[in-house]
Amino acid sequence: MEMQKLKPYHMENLYTTLSKTPCGSYIEGKKQELTEKQKQRFLSGTTIHEVHRLLGTAFQYAVEWGILVKSPVPVDSPKKSTQERTIWTVKEMRAALDSMDDPILHLAVHLTLVGALREGEIVGLTPEDLDFDAADGIGTFRINKSMQRVRKEALNQVDDGCIIKVFPDKLERSTTSLILKSTKTASSCRTIFMTSALKEELRKWLNQLAADERKDPARYHDSGMLFRLPNGLAVEPVLIRKKFLKWQDAHPEFPRIVFHGLRHSSATYQLMISGGDVKAVQGTTGHATADMLVNTYAHIQQSSRVELGRKFEEGFYVKPESPSPQAVPTAGEPTISMTALLELLKNADPEVKAQLRLALLT
Repeated sequence: MEMQKLKPYHMENLYTTLSKTPCGSYIEGKKQELTEKQKQRFLSGTTIHEVHRLLGTAFQYAVEWGILVKSPVPVDSPKKSTQERTIWTVKEMRAALDSMDDPILHLAVHLTLVGALREGEIVGLTPEDLDFDAADGIGTFRINKSMQRVRKEALNQVDDGCIIKVFPDKLERSTTSLILKSTKTASSCRTIFMTSALKEELRKWLNQLAADERKDPARYHDSGMLFRLPNGLAVEPVLIRKKFLKWQDAHPEFPRIVFHGLRHSSATYQLMISGGDVKAVQGTTGHATADMLVNTYAHIQQSSRVELGRKFEEGFYVKPESPSPQAVPTAGEPTISMTALLELLKNADPEVKAQLRLALLT
């Protein structure tokens, strides 16, 4: 249709059509053959919301450039999907980590729980990203790369500036390539502090990599990545997911979650122990905005909701006591004005502020 003939109801009809469209029906404009099971999975409300946002931006440019008088995109956007995400409690996270014998899976999960990493960020790490002496010996690791497998047709259209490395194909006539690229946003580049347990595991892992190379240096293919197979080739994100699924099948006692759910679990736990310090947690998770972090990952666990209800009952229904004379400081007892106290709090470091918030809440 000509742009000038488009009306808001045309857009509404598009959204309705998309809501009845199975995922993956079209790839690069070509209709795909789907199985009966695939036909049952439709585009989500969040996807349709993103289509609406993209169209709104495009037609707004048309208005600014004088091509259209008014944008045909409706003011009210389609509602995003609000699906409850399954996460683990801290006890489940600890128990699960202790039960993982596969060294690749154990290290991947450990890094995710400490740093709330994405799968591509985990396998995108290199030994050079580790600094065991940083932060006065605490140790840090940098997140500035991500690994993913993409279609070669799409790879040809990507800006070469964001691609760091293209790995050799394992199979002939492969239609996809494994690439190492820069993180998707500037905020995704971040430095994460190690824990003593994670630092020890990383040291052992690096020693194992060196031992693997010494076993058969002629057949060893050093990919340069932190996560490698015994032959030196890079570990792909899909392998981490497969290992996690295999572990879940062997441990049905744990709530079933996707691997990305570990990132949700970590972010939620960090929000809880920080007393809701969103900016501090945002620095670890790498979210573009604090709102995105809160809206996506701040899932309140059932135990916390029960505790919140208990505190509400204790505070709401308690009868006020009769007023008592204001306590007078005894001789020699230090005093401080409210102005001075507020000034001290303003200049306190984030850790002290978080402790004070927790103290006030409890």
